[in-house]
Amino acid sequence: TGGKPLAGFFQSLAVPAIDWVFMVGLLGIGLALMLGIGTRLAALAGVVMMGFMYVATAPWVWGSLNPVVSEHLVDAMILVLIPLASAGDTLGLGGWWKRLRLVKKLPFLI
Repeated sequence: TGGKPLAGFFQSLAVPAIDWVFMVGLLGIGLALMLGIGTRLAALAGVVMMGFMYVATAPWVWGSLNPVVSEHLVDAMILVLIPLASAGDTLGLGGWWKRLRLVKKLPFLI
């Protein structure tokens, strides 16, 4: 496992079905963030995905990556900032999306 304690667990997930779920998840997160719709939900899903990637690399193991400045942690912080800055309202469809009746009724879709 190369000094990575959770490598066996993540290698057991390396099946075509899980690969498809992962890729479709990435596509959904990317589209939502680019279009500016559902940025909170997309950011939350992206942070969870980055968390899994961070754990999969096991940066806390001695001789591994830097556990403080990991690209996965930096990406997760950026994902948190996107909905906080209402970036989808400026360059995307966020303003229109927030005015929809369904989104007003279910604010977690913002």
